[in-house]
Amino acid sequence: MSYNRFLSIFLFCIGITTLTTSCNDIKDPFTDEYPIKSSITEGGYQIVLATTDLAVGENRFAFIVLSETGFINRDYSMVTFYAPIKHSQESKKTAQFMHWDDLNRGSFVANVNFPYPGKWTFQVDLQDNEKDISVQANFTVNEKTVAPNEGDKAPITKNKTLDSVVNIQQLSTGNVIAPDLYRHSIKDAMENGKATVVTFSSPAFCQDETCGPQVKVLQKLSSYMNSSINFIHVEIYDNPVELQNDSKAGLYSETFKKWNLPSFQWTFIINCLGEISHRYQGFVSSEELDGAIKFFIPGKGGKNHCLVI
Repeated sequence: MSYNRFLSIFLFCIGITTLTTSCNDIKDPFTDEYPIKSSITEGGYQIVLATTDLAVGENRFAFIVLSETGFINRDYSMVTFYAPIKHSQESKKTAQFMHWDDLNRGSFVANVNFPYPGKWTFQVDLQDNEKDISVQANFTVNEKTVAPNEGDKAPITKNKTLDSVVNIQQLSTGNVIAPDLYRHSIKDAMENGKATVVTFSSPAFCQDETCGPQVKVLQKLSSYMNSSINFIHVEIYDNPVELQNDSKAGLYSETFKKWNLPSFQWTFIINCLGEISHRYQGFVSSEELDGAIKFFIPGKGGKNHCLVI
């Protein structure tokens, strides 16, 4: 299998691309490029940017670095951001490596403030096999995000729950469905006085061990925080059962459409005032989520968890 073909299939299966190269050959419903991939260097290195819905202000900026043999795993990497030409500004950040739970791989993550809209460039510098590596890629910063942003009111939606279906298989394309993730709709969760973590994904379209098991991350966290936090998985397809038998039969759920998400996999934290405090495009590990969720557990965060933004 060629490197490019391997990369296309692999990126979809880890949950950081749309269905351009789907495990089930579903047509790509999105027009924008996702994820953003740099050119491959002479040494065989490439950056893949998973966070493409970026806007002026604070942003979570997550990417992976690939070599010809797979992921590059380091504690951190240095990232230099170059503003649009007319601003002639650059800034440096340290991107921390976030392990993807039980997988021996992960992504680099930094929180970045972009003061200007337009075409930006970033350069990643790190070492691999005692060699210095530099890889560049371009991305766009918009005035506003497409998906709901931090500080926005979360769209009040009633996704399907255990009480609204006959068979639990109607709630997810996954083979293993955790009932605790389907007890509340987003609307109901926003009315019960607790913070809420909601993931939008379609877990069945990757059967490989290299997939980003986002729903399993949610299940893991809910198993010991469920009394303090609402955890919800929203299947992006409205007809999971039919989709299992016909990969071209997928109909997007009303909840997925109302949230206006420009790519397939998202996770949001909503405080008990109904405001989005954190958002994660692409796969997010339990390590990264846990660091944010703890501030919403009474007695853990040191302040009223309703007001954490």
